[in-house]
Amino acid sequence: MSFFQLLAAADGGADAFAFCDQDDVWLPEKLSRAWQWLSSQPWDRPALYFARQQLVDAKLRPIGLSPTIRRPPGFRNALVQNIAAGCTIMINFAARKLLLEGPPPPQGSMHDWWTYILVSGAGGVMRADDRPVILYRQHGENAIGASMSIYGRLWRALTRGPSEFVSTFQAHLDALDTAHLLLSPDALKDLEVLRSVGEVRALARMRRLSAAGLYRQHVLEDIALRGHFLFGVRHGMSPEV
Repeated sequence: MSFFQLLAAADGGADAFAFCDQDDVWLPEKLSRAWQWLSSQPWDRPALYFARQQLVDAKLRPIGLSPTIRRPPGFRNALVQNIAAGCTIMINFAARKLLLEGPPPPQGSMHDWWTYILVSGAGGVMRADDRPVILYRQHGENAIGASMSIYGRLWRALTRGPSEFVSTFQAHLDALDTAHLLLSPDALKDLEVLRSVGEVRALARMRRLSAAGLYRQHVLEDIALRGHFLFGVRHGMSPEV
């Protein structure tokens, strides 16, 4: 059963909802820190809380921290990078309603990334807590895993290759097309700029990316992002020649 099916089956009268991965350990203040912020937000506006993670090995021995969130969370970041680890997420009732009204995550995406995209795209409020709230277990059976450094995260992005990234990016755009009634005017403007990014030559493509204001958390990741669109667009989209 998917996370979104579980979200639909959860008690609809609750004020907040948290995702949970079975092999991670919640620190005692995880829920209280998230609720302290969530409860202060307007009840009718989608709100998303997420936090850093204390990375541990299979025996729960500390091995590092997940990277710091250097730049504010937002739709222009969400389209090209997921910084909201699902095991740290808590959302309010309005965000749950938004997620259930929207389309499910497209193929190649994940529940947490799609949550970040939809909440930010709908003009929701977000809180990136710099304090770790879980012990994120790293072992051989991790479905995704985490990186302790910006360089490790960059290396993973580069080795994944541009084709996979661009295909997922396009899948997100296609899914957002069906959710346009849920999105903010600013998000719709960004999508309009990006809609035909694969149909223009390389220089014009780079100009559109700049106009849309897409960004990742680190300058090196921004460079990799532009490389993905420059070289991966031929695999994931159909640019003119």
